Amino acid sequence: MGSKSTGLKIPKGIYRRGQSFWLRWTPVPGGAQVRQSLGTTDLVEAIQEAGRIRRTDGPAKREAADASDAEVDAYVAAEIRRGLSHATMESRGYVLHAFAKAISASSPRLISQRMIQQWYDATAKVNAYTAEAYLNQVKWWMTWLVEKGKLTRNLAAEIRTPILPPRRRRLFMRPEQVRRLLDACSDPELKFAIYCGAHAGLRKDEVIEARTNWFDMEAKLIHVQTTETFTPKDRDNRTIPMSDELHAYVEQFGLGIPFMFRPAERHGESRYRTDFIRSFNSLLDRCGLAEYTFHDLRRTFASLLVSKGVSIYKVAKWLGDTLEVVEDTYGHLIPQDDQINAAWK
Repeated sequence: MGSKSTGLKIPKGIYRRGQSFWLRWTPVPGGAQVRQSLGTTDLVEAIQEAGRIRRTDGPAKREAADASDAEVDAYVAAEIRRGLSHATMESRGYVLHAFAKAISASSPRLISQRMIQQWYDATAKVNAYTAEAYLNQVKWWMTWLVEKGKLTRNLAAEIRTPILPPRRRRLFMRPEQVRRLLDACSDPELKFAIYCGAHAGLRKDEVIEARTNWFDMEAKLIHVQTTETFTPKDRDNRTIPMSDELHAYVEQFGLGIPFMFRPAERHGESRYRTDFIRSFNSLLDRCGLAEYTFHDLRRTFASLLVSKGVSIYKVAKWLGDTLEVVEDTYGHLIPQDDQINAAWK
């Protein structure tokens, strides 16, 4: 189509690319600039099409950018750029997306204090400590939204919560308790998970995401590595030597493809590809160990090593934790050092 308006001045934001007119604009304030074809070589038609786009596409794009899920993703990305770990922010993003879905709020601007209170109360009925932790994550998100001018008040900070008693002390199992679990477990895959927790200190998500190539059976090593669906905590790949007992069980269990644990299960919308906590908790109940959690197996792995005099530095490397964290948590378990008497001899 030829131009019927060669005498017109081209308005700001419209430009030529070859023979056609294009629009350069920013639909969302503070967002990325967009360039799109106006589909015509005629300036009058280009001006009309640009006006239509600004009137119709602009509000739709701004509404989409203001959606709760988009704001959660923007917050997660901003905090990662600020230096928070990917693992921390992925976990926080999962909680915030679930929060927005639970209260059916399409935009943060539509969230009311009553919505937050009802969500908190429902979560607290399941676990009060979890509810408090999740509410804090909503507070941090809303603080960021206020700083960005997206909200005028942090309604989550106005929610009243009860003062909870201190959490129970961290628990470690004794070797005979771990053996009781293993002896009572008839599910080979759950037994694999227990071995990985107690003998290698793997976290639950690490067990679920463990790949075949993590297990070097010849060298008797486990290499916890980043994959397309998993990033180790604080993005720290690590290597753990396999105990003889774990190595023997993995040889019997076999190497699954692509995953070691329930290899046929695939990722869906849930945080975990699959889960085993219900069956693990049922096993704990049957063994009279209901006070423990799966994460206590990781603590058991570390505590038993430290109590036998294994270097805290080695234990920290195998756990993927800092030396300071391991010293603070397990330092009291270090065996008595006879050198304390050297000065008096």
